[in-house]
Amino acid sequence: MKKYIVLSLIVIGMVSCKQQAKDPKAIEEEITGHKMEIVDLETQIHKLEKQLLEMGKSVDKSSILVTVEDIQLRSFVHYLDVMGNVEADLEAFVSPQINGLIKNIYVHEGDYVKKGQSLAKIDTDMIHKSIEEVETQLELAKTVYKKQKELWDQNIGSEIQYLQSKTSMKSLEKRLDALHTQLRMANVKAPFNANVETVYQKVGEIGNPARQLFHLVNLTKLIVAANISESHLPYIHKGDSATVSFGIYPDIKFHVPITVIGSVVNPANRTFEIQIEIPNDDDLLKPNIIANIQLSDHSYDSAIVVPSIIVKNDANNNNYVYVVNEVDGKPFAIKRYIKSGQSYGNSTMIIDGLHPSDRLIVQGYNLVKNGSAIRFK
Repeated sequence: MKKYIVLSLIVIGMVSCKQQAKDPKAIEEEITGHKMEIVDLETQIHKLEKQLLEMGKSVDKSSILVTVEDIQLRSFVHYLDVMGNVEADLEAFVSPQINGLIKNIYVHEGDYVKKGQSLAKIDTDMIHKSIEEVETQLELAKTVYKKQKELWDQNIGSEIQYLQSKTSMKSLEKRLDALHTQLRMANVKAPFNANVETVYQKVGEIGNPARQLFHLVNLTKLIVAANISESHLPYIHKGDSATVSFGIYPDIKFHVPITVIGSVVNPANRTFEIQIEIPNDDDLLKPNIIANIQLSDHSYDSAIVVPSIIVKNDANNNNYVYVVNEVDGKPFAIKRYIKSGQSYGNSTMIIDGLHPSDRLIVQGYNLVKNGSAIRFK
């Protein structure tokens, strides 16, 4: 006996933990399930009453037990749920700016680097030798130019000799500047603060501008990008509020504006892109994870909204609900044809067919027919 009691306590504890861990979506699904159970029970009661009638037993068929609600105008917001992809706002594949042997690599994968920090060094022995050679030539060229200028100022010598010496000196000065620029370019630096995601080459290999050496990613500011059907283009605007959440991090949620609306529609899939900037101070979110985006594309300040589950369709695909109609003080169920609008979650907006004075049957609607006598719970 004790064994069964212990097992029962364990099961109760597990169920309790499971209930505590439910998210809002799971609770909504459970509510819908319980509503369906109520419908099943009412259907079974109806069948049992029918069996009693067939057996000659009297059954109070004067009314069917229902639950009603008074229709009230309220706000209704329709949301568009789309999936997006997280991207890094600052991400770069860094290559050397000059060809040469990779002499040093100063960082490793996973390191955090700051803007301007040296990442690698290309061998510069040949550049240094070229600089020494040009400096020697430039020293001579300056001496020659100085002599030619002194002679030219005294009207001695030809103008062409003076101009040639000047041109030679200027040419060597520009060449020396170019060599010093190459010397600076041999030092590969970080273009912004970032994490070193990948180091593609090793010391001793040949680096060149056409080959990637580092992959750098800044995780401080991320972008969520999503493609949306062009049919929603008139209703989505830059600056509109969006809710961004992540399936793998259910506790993280951002309410942020849309920062970019695409200027063109992709002809291949008839979509346009939106971008949403999100903070990432703890570097918890990573590029390429999936994001869930909720956008409001329609909102109404005053609308008739009913539970979606009570909206039925007839053979001609016309929508209807049941409302209460009283005759000589007795309530009856009346089929009311409606024109439904947009739906979101468990709610549907009614465009035409219902009025705030109507009383809507929200439980027992599967048991009644047009003209059925009803009683209220």
